[in-house]
Amino acid sequence: MQRGDRRVLLVAGGLTVATGLLDYLTPADADFTEFYMLAVVVTAWVLGWKAGVAFAFIGVAAGLVADDALRSTLPAVTLWNALSDLGVLLALAAITDRLYLARMANKAAHDHERARWESVDAKRNTLQTLLVREFPRPLRALEWFSRTFEEPLLRNSTEAMRTQFRALRHHIQEVTFLGTDLLPLGVMDTGGLRFERRRINLAEVVTEAADGSSARARVLLSLTNQPITVVADADRLRQAFACLIDRSLELSPHDDVTVLARVSANDVAVEVSCRARELEEADIELPRLLVVGNGGRLVLVNRGAMRGSLATVHLPLDQTPRNSFAEEVAAQDRVAE
Repeated sequence: MQRGDRRVLLVAGGLTVATGLLDYLTPADADFTEFYMLAVVVTAWVLGWKAGVAFAFIGVAAGLVADDALRSTLPAVTLWNALSDLGVLLALAAITDRLYLARMANKAAHDHERARWESVDAKRNTLQTLLVREFPRPLRALEWFSRTFEEPLLRNSTEAMRTQFRALRHHIQEVTFLGTDLLPLGVMDTGGLRFERRRINLAEVVTEAADGSSARARVLLSLTNQPITVVADADRLRQAFACLIDRSLELSPHDDVTVLARVSANDVAVEVSCRARELEEADIELPRLLVVGNGGRLVLVNRGAMRGSLATVHLPLDQTPRNSFAEEVAAQDRVAE
């Protein structure tokens, strides 16, 4: 029943009458106080403490009639039983009403909090829709300008300038991925992302990720000269390594960041180590998403306060013969030309 529904009076009255009849028809040592409580609890919950108090007196009166008028008990005993029952029933009426009010207050607070978060979600969805619609336009323009000016500027440029322009192109690709792929998806889930996986040299990808850092001089690379072949999306994997390296550099403003690639059994591990503050799970959410999407896994080990962290990316090695990989790379270069 809803709060204030007066039909509860009929229910409580029927409970009280039935309990009184049972109290009269049963032996004197039977106690029906618990049954009188039912009427008090129901009325106090639906109509408030005043209605509960009223049925407390009604229940005690019914008990007095059964004990005093229809049974041969001492008046003092009857009075004491009536007063003790009345005290219990009055307390029960007050407690029941308090519990109901507390429940309603908690429900109101919960509804208010839910409404607040619904409003926040609506505003966030509006912002996300706006960004999804407007973000690709400046990104496409930036990509066009980068391609337009890259060829004439790099024709007679140095290797250092070429490296910086490659880093610029990679950063544009990263922002484009975040703005046009991950943002419309709205969740950190690889199921809705598209990965163009192919055979790549992991050492080249890691080197490009390090070269794109603003603090390249503090990145210490330790890579093998032999090709480390994996099947992955080179752009997304480069973005994962660049994110790990840059975040480690931010947490180690005065120390070097070590990047080590090692091969063990059928997989390759790339370790990114910093020796200042520790990386947190929030720092590796995007790299982990990109690594998992490429069929690998990312393991974070924190060494303790002010001792830094070790983030290790594990990827399965491609077991295709090396000469086949060289032929594939040559074919890709011919297509690019």
